[in-house]
Amino acid sequence: MRKFEREVTDEGEKFAALMRCGYLVLAMEGEGAPYQVPLNFGAELAGGALTLYFHCAREGAKLGFLRRGGAVSFCAADMRRVFNKGTAPCGYTADYESVCGTGRAHVVEDEAERLHGLRVLLSHYTPERFAPSAFDARVLAMTEVVRLDADSWTCKRLLRPQ
Repeated sequence: MRKFEREVTDEGEKFAALMRCGYLVLAMEGEGAPYQVPLNFGAELAGGALTLYFHCAREGAKLGFLRRGGAVSFCAADMRRVFNKGTAPCGYTADYESVCGTGRAHVVEDEAERLHGLRVLLSHYTPERFAPSAFDARVLAMTEVVRLDADSWTCKRLLRPQ
């Protein structure tokens, strides 16, 4: 990280910054070029280990690329505000938080973990909690759940007083 003074190193603060992001972009090896896609996600932090969950259809390019294995990367950002701190146009700048990382993605086969992953994902977007029995079996049968185990992740922040 070039501007080390903007790095967030506290695990709890990094995780809070990630959870303020509405979505992330997942990148993986595609056909002749990197393949990236924006995703809704959920996340857990346990013992310093970051785990992300997302869902998708049971077929498609993203799932095909993930099933090949290999490393993936992700990035999430929260643009806090854009303002002019000097003379326009060169005075425009932004306050932000961003979280980027790498890891391995795994299609979840275990039904209990699939439900857990979906509940983690939902908890990012709603305070409502769902029992496993609340999930429609027909919809679950059409849904893949993917777990991303982060190998490394960083957070960068620039927030100035208003």
